[in-house]
Amino acid sequence: MSSIYPTNTGLLEKTSTPMKQQSWCSQLFFTWVYPLLFIGKNQPLCQQDLFKINQNDSSIISYKRFQKFFSKYFLTFNGLQKSLFFAFVGQISVCLVFYFISISLFLCQPFITEQSQKFFIYEIEDEKPKISSMIIFSLLFFLYMLGISLLKPFQLFQQSLLSVKIQGALQQQILIKTLKFPVIRSQHYSSGELINLLQVDIMQASNYYSSCFQLFLSPIFLIATVAIFYLTLGKQALVPVIGTVIQTVFGVIFGYYYGVVQKKYMNCKDLRMKSVDEALIFSKQLKLNCLEEYFERRIKTHRDQELTYLKYQVYLQILMLFMQCSISVATYEFWFLFAEQLNFGIVTIMMQNYQNIAMLLTELPNQLRNFQTSRNSINRLQNYFQQNEILVNSKTQNICNENLIEFENAQFDWQNNDKFIVDKEDLNKEENRDVFGININLSIKKGKFIAFVGGSASGKSTILRSILGETNHTGGQININGSISVAMQEPWIISGSIRQNITFLNQFDSIKYKKVIQICGLERDLKSFKNGDETILGEKGDNLSGGQQKRINLARAIYNDADIYLLDDPLSSLDIKVKYQIHQQCFNGYLKNKTRILFTNSTSNLQECDMIYILENGQIVKSGTFAQIKYDLEQQQSDEQKEYMDIKFEEFHYPNEINQKQDLRASLIVQEDQQQGSISKAVFKQIYTYLGKYWLFFIILAYFLITVAGQMFGNSKLAMDGVSDDEFRSIALVAYLIIQFPTCTAVVLLKLYFLQRGIRTSKQLHEQVINSLVNASYTKFYNTILIGRLMNRLSKDIYNIDLLFPNEVYNLTSWLTTLLLPLIACYLYLNFIALPILIVFFIFIIYLTIIYYRCLREVTRIESVSKSPVFSLFQQIVRGSSYVRTSVPYEKIIGQQQENVDIDLGNQICLNGFQYWYQSIAGTLTNVFQTILFIICFLYPGKTQKMTNMVLSQMQVVSQLLLNATVSYGNLQIYGVSFERCLHLANNIEMEERNTSFITPSEENENQQQQTKINVIEFDKCSFQYRSNSKCILSNMTFSIKFAEKIGIVGRTGAGKSSIILALTQILDQTDGSITIQGKNMNAYKISELRKLFSIIPQDPLVFMGSLRNNLDPENKYDDNAIIQVCEICQLFELESFKQQYLNSEIQVQGINLSQGEKQLLNIARCLLDNQKIILVDEATASIDGPTEEKIKNIFEQYLSQCTIITIAHKVTTIMQSDRIMVLDDGNIIEFDTPENLLQNQNSEFKQIVELIKHSEKL
Repeated sequence: MSSIYPTNTGLLEKTSTPMKQQSWCSQLFFTWVYPLLFIGKNQPLCQQDLFKINQNDSSIISYKRFQKFFSKYFLTFNGLQKSLFFAFVGQISVCLVFYFISISLFLCQPFITEQSQKFFIYEIEDEKPKISSMIIFSLLFFLYMLGISLLKPFQLFQQSLLSVKIQGALQQQILIKTLKFPVIRSQHYSSGELINLLQVDIMQASNYYSSCFQLFLSPIFLIATVAIFYLTLGKQALVPVIGTVIQTVFGVIFGYYYGVVQKKYMNCKDLRMKSVDEALIFSKQLKLNCLEEYFERRIKTHRDQELTYLKYQVYLQILMLFMQCSISVATYEFWFLFAEQLNFGIVTIMMQNYQNIAMLLTELPNQLRNFQTSRNSINRLQNYFQQNEILVNSKTQNICNENLIEFENAQFDWQNNDKFIVDKEDLNKEENRDVFGININLSIKKGKFIAFVGGSASGKSTILRSILGETNHTGGQININGSISVAMQEPWIISGSIRQNITFLNQFDSIKYKKVIQICGLERDLKSFKNGDETILGEKGDNLSGGQQKRINLARAIYNDADIYLLDDPLSSLDIKVKYQIHQQCFNGYLKNKTRILFTNSTSNLQECDMIYILENGQIVKSGTFAQIKYDLEQQQSDEQKEYMDIKFEEFHYPNEINQKQDLRASLIVQEDQQQGSISKAVFKQIYTYLGKYWLFFIILAYFLITVAGQMFGNSKLAMDGVSDDEFRSIALVAYLIIQFPTCTAVVLLKLYFLQRGIRTSKQLHEQVINSLVNASYTKFYNTILIGRLMNRLSKDIYNIDLLFPNEVYNLTSWLTTLLLPLIACYLYLNFIALPILIVFFIFIIYLTIIYYRCLREVTRIESVSKSPVFSLFQQIVRGSSYVRTSVPYEKIIGQQQENVDIDLGNQICLNGFQYWYQSIAGTLTNVFQTILFIICFLYPGKTQKMTNMVLSQMQVVSQLLLNATVSYGNLQIYGVSFERCLHLANNIEMEERNTSFITPSEENENQQQQTKINVIEFDKCSFQYRSNSKCILSNMTFSIKFAEKIGIVGRTGAGKSSIILALTQILDQTDGSITIQGKNMNAYKISELRKLFSIIPQDPLVFMGSLRNNLDPENKYDDNAIIQVCEICQLFELESFKQQYLNSEIQVQGINLSQGEKQLLNIARCLLDNQKIILVDEATASIDGPTEEKIKNIFEQYLSQCTIITIAHKVTTIMQSDRIMVLDDGNIIEFDTPENLLQNQNSEFKQIVELIKHSEKL
């Protein structure tokens, strides 16, 4: 279970052992890893087995060090790089020193090779060195190789610790920046892009300094290698040096262009993640509007753009590999041609020297690539950190000042906040400078109840957001004297229990908690839940009704003690009695001594307000008490009459409250899937299929045979006895070309094959995952999952598969082939006495490798899962940023995230510890084997002296080759887990059968088919549930609806009103009965066909990133004239957001730049454009102002009169013009009749309601 409060506690229910501060000796020999190995070799490791991060390495300590310098260098050139450098200069220095030492030791190998030749190449037996000399050299050789084997893993582990510290600091910095960043005014930074920064860019930026000193030390090491060339070869080193310079130039050019391409690749990745984020958040709306295929195509388009730049990266890699191979072959050929002296000994030393240069030159493009990648991420992060923050309004705690809020010529607008964008083309459109704003002067005294009333685009949200500091400050100021708690219009529900949602990071006070539950009208709801306030809510609270979400959101704001309460229309969508109760008990009761500022579109229940301000176009046009302004308001009398009718209707027609137990389990959120043991055969089979099946074996076998044949041929030619220098030169010129031409060709083609296959694999897998997600069951999947988990997989795991996986497959193939060459040579050319040593060595290595991979797999899975809470918390904080930044102390949020981050970073340290422990121990065993082999070969020579020396020379790199191969395979295990996680989404989630009907038309009842001329919808004893083994949400429903009939559905919150729409669209599971729609059994329709019969206007409108035209006509089915006509009917072009750019008006992610009324009008325009005959309306006017509501009603009357309309409403007056009204309670139909019949009653009080209806102009 992953919940935001506390997100990661479930991972540590059993106490994990804190990681102690390790001594240098312990880190050098990785002794701290052995306790985990002893556990992991016998049973799968779990989170409780792993160590918690050391306090000195924790994210909060790293952040404090970083912040000390970041505040100083924030705005300077390369400020982020400087800050990180000075913060972690000690760790950087350690990495730099040990990197220098390990590479320096490695570069000394030509001297070792030169000395080792003396023990095997001599003309006469008397020149053979003594055994004592050999023993001394063997010991020195062992110590030399042992130093490399121990220091290299130690240096890499220190680099990983540096990476962990930088990640911890940047994770905290991003969270703190996001808490201060007005996401609502940003086009460039949406939730998806911020997740990318948090997940991909931080990881890449954490390797910046490692890439720096590896890259910038390369020239020094190249110079050192050239010097060693000269010392060992003299003047003959000239040709290799020229080849080195040429190869270096190409490497630098490659690195530059790779960085440019990689930056564009990351920008495209951001755009894709935006689209994915919207598709996941709007999963229900996509299904209701049949837009799954559109969003799938949209994501695919962005993915194709991303893959285009990924292909460019592949082509650059292939080109660089080809140039390296070509220059290497040409260098050898020219050297063979122009060398003054050429024999076996000189060639052996030359090969050892050039092998070192080749290693550096091969790594140089990678280092340049890594440097450019990490620098791009550093720049992206710095760009975000330099964005303008929210305005911190002047705050005081002056108890003598009666005014808690003062607007002093306050001028604010919605100017876009994005600044310092690195690439201006990233912004799709130029900024619109003519933006909506306000200019206000007023004071709000302590303890007063103030209301701002206005319609859509009147300025309510601008005032609210200005108090919160989220708008653009253009003049004047707002002075705030006190703390603030806010309840936004859109409910913010987090993944956690109801109690955790309400108390959110505040101390639990049972007395206050019970009081808040009571005054927010939640007592009945909690009693109806099977697990009460311990019921776990899904992300966005989709397992609650809209009214329940609203009241929990309000309860959180009320539970939080503050001086000022900002209430953004918190009572829309609530039953009238509940709304009245909250006004009296909460606003005018519990909070009566607090300053309350209500933002609403109606003057209902504002009699107790001390001052009411009427807003129009950002200006206060009227102000006064309720009594002073009520006669100036045209709608006031009508509103009062309607509200009175609503109350009486509820009292008379809703049954008394009965504690109905709703079947909400303690938690619908399932634990994130985490496999144990080996990666399944099914996963490997799928990977095998992706990589080309039999073609994979054929390509690898061909590469292996070509490489082995060339190597064996070269060994036999170059190690021939009795050959003069001139003959050797002729042999080398021809033989080397014959060997290298097919080998280099095979290398280039092998890498091209794997990278191309990798792109195809990534493309196919991403398409399968997205297809599964857009077609996944809403009730069985989306109600049980956290969006952060999905974003984690679609970001990091897909990134692993994009390029890292195919590169690692190529690397493994290459390393294994190169490793087998000296081993085969050992078998062919050395004395048979050496074979048992080889066998024993491999037994030890295989045993260690089995234990290593067993532990590595589980730790990789644990580490992958531990990232999800970090992203889930962050994503939910982004959604609730207005409340969090205003009402919650930063240290509480930071502390909560710190727990999650530290668990993940601790897992990273354990994962890295396993990897580098294996490198260390395997390298040490290999060194022991090489030393013993050297002694055996000296005492028992092979077939020839030259061949023995060549094989031993090649065996010197076996240690590094073995490590490279095992590390590469370990990385493939890690990427295999990414495949495993993505394939689970692609193949193992609950899906909707969108294109399959459950019965054939021939199976329909003939009597039902004959009723098509009468009824458009018929329910016959139907029951529905969200998922199997849950209570029916709608029970035994029988009713029929005629063509063009207008039906209104009312009922208390949670009565099942909105479930009617879910039932008609087959989102719910039907358990009993039958439904006939337009004369055809509902199950005879394919789901995609069924949903296209309806136009749906939901309470939460579907508005997404793109132009107004794209939003109205996503499928591009209509011409501009038809769309413009609909826009004019809905008066869209009269709205502030659309009056300038018309159809080209740009809408931001999730429509955050539109008001609720604008969003709803846009959805109605889409409905008119679709022109369906059945319209389903779910609380369309619950959160909008009276004039907009009247506008919508007029549109319905004029243009939808011939349609069947089913309208769900909390207020009966909203639907009094309906032909019939259905009253629901607890999923059952209580009454279903005409409004007149429902309102007829002998009770005289109810007759007054009838009289009100007769005299109401609107009814």
